[in-house]
Amino acid sequence: MKLRILLLVAACAFSLRAQNIENFPWWNQPVRDQIGLTSEQSEKIRQIVRAHRNKLLDARNNTLKAEGDLQDVMNGPQVDPAQAKAVIDRLAAARAESSRVFLEMSVELRSVLTLDQWRQLVRRWDQEHRAKAKQGEALP
Repeated sequence: MKLRILLLVAACAFSLRAQNIENFPWWNQPVRDQIGLTSEQSEKIRQIVRAHRNKLLDARNNTLKAEGDLQDVMNGPQVDPAQAKAVIDRLAAARAESSRVFLEMSVELRSVLTLDQWRQLVRRWDQEHRAKAKQGEALP
């Protein structure tokens, strides 16, 4: 179950370029320990993630369904612009809802952190991003 949530969060996180751009579950070890989360903060974070789990899964599933429908339209022998527009509108709405739910959860998670913890987390995201970018540069 935790893996599904983490994958869902990772899939939605693309919309948060200024934040968790490397899509890692910062509330787990070792990051939790590095930024000094208390046991109370950890419990509150678990409650927030649990409270948003079904909304996140529903939003992600709606997005996947709309993406599949658009793929069907695009791969058909003829593309009907009116049919495509309806699917595009549904996909855009599903992506917006997915982002909204994830961002609401993110704000709630941020509210649990102190400013110093938040700054440490942002530095950690930046380090992760630079490390991944460096690895990408080394690839052929």
